[in-house]
Amino acid sequence: MANEVVRDEKGRLVKGSASPNASGLDRKKAMMLRNLESLTPRAISLLGKLVESDNESVALAASKEVLDRTLGKAKQSVSVDVTSSGALHLQALQELADRARIAEQKTIDVTPLVVNEAMPIEKD
Repeated sequence: MANEVVRDEKGRLVKGSASPNASGLDRKKAMMLRNLESLTPRAISLLGKLVESDNESVALAASKEVLDRTLGKAKQSVSVDVTSSGALHLQALQELADRARIAEQKTIDVTPLVVNEAMPIEKD
């Protein structure tokens, strides 16, 4: 049952049956790939001719294409040096907490005061 597409009476896929589109390609992409397959031998032939080109930059680019597609692209190594532990993280958190505390102390209260009309207002 897992290798065939099974549908219920309403045409819905039955759970556990095979996917009707196992490759994941839609029709346009599948048709495009079939058309491109016919061009592959010519593209390989052209790439072979370009490897023998008198123009060094063209020959180099073609050679890189051939090598990348046959051997794979060169892997890059990354060196990571981890020199800290949780102590630096804790220190950073403490500094952030201190900054927040200082910022709270500098807060200016801008709540408007209720002015009693009977209270005289001083003028300069």
